[in-house]
Amino acid sequence: MKKISLFCLVAVLTGSLLLGAVYYGSIIEKVSLAVPVDAGDRSYLGIKQDTGQIGLADIDADIVIIEIFNMYCPHCQRHAPTANKLYQIIETDKRTQGRVKLIGIGVGNSPYEVKLFKKKYTVPFPLFDDPNSAVLNKLTGIKTPSFFGIRKKGKAAEAFFMEQGPHDDADAFLRKVIQQSGLSL
Repeated sequence: MKKISLFCLVAVLTGSLLLGAVYYGSIIEKVSLAVPVDAGDRSYLGIKQDTGQIGLADIDADIVIIEIFNMYCPHCQRHAPTANKLYQIIETDKRTQGRVKLIGIGVGNSPYEVKLFKKKYTVPFPLFDDPNSAVLNKLTGIKTPSFFGIRKKGKAAEAFFMEQGPHDDADAFLRKVIQQSGLSL
């Protein structure tokens, strides 16, 4: 029994190390994204500037759900319709519209690859490229797809949610994120 307990403890500690610096309440700093070229994406995010870089806390929302994906990941490809449904649920519910935003970050993907993914899967929300996985390295060391929930804390972005792997039920996923955020609707 002691060996099993020790194994479980080592597994938990190792998993914590692999998850990098993102944990409940951690401040996600120095994550910068290129300002979207598309005016509709900038409007959705509440970004006034049309060039340069933005941080996660610059997004005009109470909660930002970040999907970490890769265009070559078969799980990400299969999950794209569910992510699109999540966006539709957020945007059609008056309680979440404008308060919850969804973005995707294509780790290891060039701007061309992200644009191709967006077109192929008819993704309605902003997608950002991360060709050198710089954003992923600042967030975590886990695989795609992964999901993060952040909320503003002053001028910083605070993590309150993290989940690995695709989800099948967009409604249940959104309820879980909102519940963990503490946001009252």
